[in-house]
Amino acid sequence: MSTNKNTRHKKSKVAAYLIEKSNLVKLVIFSGLFSLVFVNLFKPFASDRWLNISSTQYFLYSCVIVFIGIVVVAISRYLMNLFVRRYSLNNVEYAIWVFLELFILSGFYTLYVLWMRSDLSFWSLEDIVIVFRDININTFSVVFFPYLISWLYFAYDDKNKRIRELEKRGVVRNGPSVLHFSDEKGGQRLSVAFESVIYLESADNYIEINYLLQGKVEKFMLRNSMKRTELELTETAIQRCHRSYMVNFEHVTAMHKEGDDFLLELDIPDTKRIPVSKTYVQKATEAFTYFGRRKSISLHEVTYRDNA
Repeated sequence: MSTNKNTRHKKSKVAAYLIEKSNLVKLVIFSGLFSLVFVNLFKPFASDRWLNISSTQYFLYSCVIVFIGIVVVAISRYLMNLFVRRYSLNNVEYAIWVFLELFILSGFYTLYVLWMRSDLSFWSLEDIVIVFRDININTFSVVFFPYLISWLYFAYDDKNKRIRELEKRGVVRNGPSVLHFSDEKGGQRLSVAFESVIYLESADNYIEINYLLQGKVEKFMLRNSMKRTELELTETAIQRCHRSYMVNFEHVTAMHKEGDDFLLELDIPDTKRIPVSKTYVQKATEAFTYFGRRKSISLHEVTYRDNA
């Protein structure tokens, strides 16, 4: 049971923004428009000389070709959307899906070329292989760029959305000036200035609160669960980064990878580096990006006022 769970963990799920319904629609439309422009600008396989037609007629023919591609990709992405509703899709499976999608697309284009060109035969294996090979190269070349541009845009847009969500939730520096920690029965056990809290570490049924007191790191053992404490600190800069750790991201100065592990460096001398589990890497990156930016803005404002 645990082995299967670990195996599933190792297979990273594909980023949610890649299979989001609205992004799938955007990908289909953008790829179609890009292909239409490419075909009319570069005219692959000297396709403008297949028939004695005008540039306007060629444009109309190219619209038909691109429309076929849009239909194939749209059906593929529709099926992908249905699939991910019931099953998970990891990065390898997503890549295989895309390659199969392009492979089928090349098959349709091969049939189209064989039908359009009088010098080629449906019954010639050599013609089919040569055309399919060339079509594959062009299809992958044409589709690769709009796919890559779309993926980069989706990733950038998703990151900005998450940052805006943090801002809307009011997860800001000027949140609670004092934190009150209660035990599992609701009894208040510790009150400490927000900026003094460094990190929290779970230990069996207890949470070890590490905080600054007169320049020294103190520890306080609180009988409570990490899950309950996480819910109580949702609207603060103290965010979960590991099953056993929560950290005040206003004290984080760097996040780096060491081997297979991600670690957080803190601005408190002689403080251990805090691990980040793979499950929380994205969340920790977003929190560090947001709170690191706010901290630099605050320091800039202080410096500006002092200089003024």
